[in-house]
Amino acid sequence: MSPILNQAEPVFTANRFITLQFDPTSELGKKLATVDESVRFKANASTPGMAELISGINQDIFTEKQSPISIENATVDYTGTMKGSSDRLSVSYKVVFTPSISGFTLPSNTSESAGALVDLDWRGFHTSRPLELQVPDIGNMSINYPLSLLQVQFPELAQQLNSSEANEIFQTPLFNFEDIAVPMDRWHFLFDPTGSQASTAGSGYQELGGSRVVSIFSLGESSFREGVMEAKESDASAVIDGTNVEVHASHPPPSGQIQIGGFATVTKSGNSEVAFVTENAPEGTSTATGGFPLQVLLILAGMMAAVSVFVLWKARK
Repeated sequence: MSPILNQAEPVFTANRFITLQFDPTSELGKKLATVDESVRFKANASTPGMAELISGINQDIFTEKQSPISIENATVDYTGTMKGSSDRLSVSYKVVFTPSISGFTLPSNTSESAGALVDLDWRGFHTSRPLELQVPDIGNMSINYPLSLLQVQFPELAQQLNSSEANEIFQTPLFNFEDIAVPMDRWHFLFDPTGSQASTAGSGYQELGGSRVVSIFSLGESSFREGVMEAKESDASAVIDGTNVEVHASHPPPSGQIQIGGFATVTKSGNSEVAFVTENAPEGTSTATGGFPLQVLLILAGMMAAVSVFVLWKARK
């Protein structure tokens, strides 16, 4: 993200895995064993419901985070799959939300050459809105509630789950990025004066507003200093067509990366965090925290495809 451009395209990816386990000899087991279904679609500004989706998330970010940023446009890439076997139905969700934002560079009394203040609070937004879109050949679908996928493919199954104690699992929003709202002092920090290390690591670095200097904050590697990043799991029971079903949901540990053009130092005021960004680092500044080596960038770059949340800031071209 570039304080100069004051525009960016963060990428949020939400993953969820839900398993329904049942007696393989039951009628339900026989019906679900052969299931192999998927729902995939992309949505953009022309998709009915996208304007309301963007407006709702903007309201939630302002209400929850008091952040001045504004989402001006967005795309959604939704993938939901259902795979049956002899004793279980595995359901997986991957929703990639890419908003175009502006307004994260805050007003300051200092001159532009002295540095800029960048809002960081909104990174961990969440919303409990259904976020419904009108999808061709599918109809009205919530991209935020897991139950919606089953309502599209197996409405009777969805209705029974919705009437059981497993309802909470299937109504838990996918768009919950609160885990990456952990304080920035739990993120690894690397200052790269040339951008060469980030480029070599394949972390997605590109020049930000013409700046080759980059500050990189990464979350996801557990350590004594940063703590342990743990998966979230929950369990519930249901009775479907007279068969007892055990429902298990898992949400992988959070992982993310923020790249800021310039040298960034994070300041906390109350519950808010902002980055003060200058063109270059003060003399004698440490380039990393917590023994953060280049190898960590390589590891984190490889982790991004499999983690629950991936945030990569990049300037709008």
